[in-house]
Amino acid sequence: MARIKSLLVLLALVAQASATVTYVVGSCKPTFPLSSTFQSISAALAATPAPNVVEVCPGTYPEQLVIDIPVTLEGISDGASAGATIAVPSGGLSRGQIDGFGNIVFAQVLVGIASGEVNLSNLTVDGTNNSVPQSDFVAGVFYLNSAGTMNHLTTQNQFGAHNGIGVWLEGGSAKPSVTLENSNLQGFDNTGIEAETNAQSSELTATIKGNYLTAYAALSGIQIGPGATASVSGNLMPGSFFGISIAKGSVSGNTIVGAALRGISTSGASVTSNTIYNSGNGRSTSAAVWVGSSVAAVTGNTITQAGTLGNAIDFDCTAGKNVHSNTILGAPNGLINVPSGVLATETYYNVGTISSASGCP
Repeated sequence: MARIKSLLVLLALVAQASATVTYVVGSCKPTFPLSSTFQSISAALAATPAPNVVEVCPGTYPEQLVIDIPVTLEGISDGASAGATIAVPSGGLSRGQIDGFGNIVFAQVLVGIASGEVNLSNLTVDGTNNSVPQSDFVAGVFYLNSAGTMNHLTTQNQFGAHNGIGVWLEGGSAKPSVTLENSNLQGFDNTGIEAETNAQSSELTATIKGNYLTAYAALSGIQIGPGATASVSGNLMPGSFFGISIAKGSVSGNTIVGAALRGISTSGASVTSNTIYNSGNGRSTSAAVWVGSSVAAVTGNTITQAGTLGNAIDFDCTAGKNVHSNTILGAPNGLINVPSGVLATETYYNVGTISSASGCP
């Protein structure tokens, strides 16, 4: 009998531990238990027992969040609206986080060294009136050594004296994997999506797909540092000086419009089946695609209207047979800085000078 009682107690504890704990923020579920209903997101995240799911009703929540537990934070609809907005608290953002390179980052939503996945969905993060010092960075969402997925997220008005970033991903000892998909990043004045880690080997894996980015006098749409491996696919991005800069991983099926200096810049990632329009026309040394490697393939891309000063593909005197089967339509120069002896098999329409090696030793 004692064994049966012990087994029953154990089963009860297991069932309790595996049960999903859901809290609601706001008043859109009046029949939900009051003990599980909160008026702020911070209060719900800090409650006991710790939640697995936090549902956020439509409304504006002026909070600076720190999430260090595995949780799904999602905006929900009340039938009339599906807009849950995390706004800047009165007085601005007050807590900064130091990244692996010593930069101070003021994040509206900091996902910091969580012990499991943190998933965000159907939320708007609005950085209006963040009051961040001009020498520091501001980010809508900052994943620090944490894994998870962001889906149907909007970040906007992330301005910080050209230090504003929509979503910032940083790896670490946990070697996290992070996905950002189907999201809208608008109104940033530095970079839409930043992924990096200060390590000799890659300690961050990022999947960035199906997002829309709108820059405002920004440096980059998507910046993938050398410490990260990323798959960047199916994104649409107008504006900025650089469209996509990446060292390791793959870039495929993206559409880049109006990147002044470089549409896509790679020093090791494969670049396939992208469309680059009206990019690489900021100066005579710019290019729609810049290739700083002889390893990864650059194939099947369509480059249209490189502008009056621009170049379609810059081989940087290092790329060679890995660059081929691209279509170039309407450019003063097709290929530049092509090493001697390289015969690139591209398709050209309305191109002034097809190939030039004048910049190579």
